Amino acid sequence: MRARMSRSLLFKRGGLAMMGLIGGGMLLSSRGGAGEVLHATSGPGHHTAVPENPENSVCRITVGIAGNEVGHIDVELFDDTVPKTAKNYRVLCGGEYKYWAEKNSMTPPSSFWGSAPKMSYANTKMHRIIPGFMAQAGDFTNENGTGGMSIYGRTFPDESFRGKAGKHYRGSLSMANAGRDTNGSQFFITFQETSWLNGKHVVFGQVLEGSNVLKLLEQQGTASGATKTTCSIISTKVLRGPSGSLKHLADDEAPLTTA
Repeated sequence: MRARMSRSLLFKRGGLAMMGLIGGGMLLSSRGGAGEVLHATSGPGHHTAVPENPENSVCRITVGIAGNEVGHIDVELFDDTVPKTAKNYRVLCGGEYKYWAEKNSMTPPSSFWGSAPKMSYANTKMHRIIPGFMAQAGDFTNENGTGGMSIYGRTFPDESFRGKAGKHYRGSLSMANAGRDTNGSQFFITFQETSWLNGKHVVFGQVLEGSNVLKLLEQQGTASGATKTTCSIISTKVLRGPSGSLKHLADDEAPLTTA
């Protein structure tokens, strides 16, 4: 899946549905097939996965549909496998990029703190949802798949595709991109196993709780990816940092919740 950087067309070839692009940009491919639920146990409207590592971070996004809060999705971040990618998501969930950047001597874009949107996932759209495939979000600048940026700069390289970082199952949290080494802030959560994305998109986490919310989001999707109604991330929260600590951003003194 690649976050769109330009207008896209949906076409099919040999049973493969693919988002094609005009003028270049981020490409996201989808195709059918039965998804297998791994690393998880399911009940009616519920999904509780077994953490890969109890010392990994856990973050929460609260989801809204048509302006109404419908629940939250808790995700485990794979700090033990792709710590840089996990940190990017965690800092953006915490909404403390400016604080983190100043403490790490990062230089933001000119006038960033003036007119540019805040670097946070809170109060942003889930701009693309395809039933049987995935929900995509994280474009906090344009909210349509053409923007966003990482805490390290506009983009950063693929960190690893080894082990669990290279396997897409139902409930996988993965980076959207525009090709090799073009990770920004956009991400997607899969509705089923998507093995054709393995080795192309960095998997940096998994859903621990909230499959009922995923089902509600999936119902709002269309084959083109356009949502039937506005779907959004209302707020974000870091429930646990690496090694179980609640202190993890910048010099470990930053607030953890945004709304």
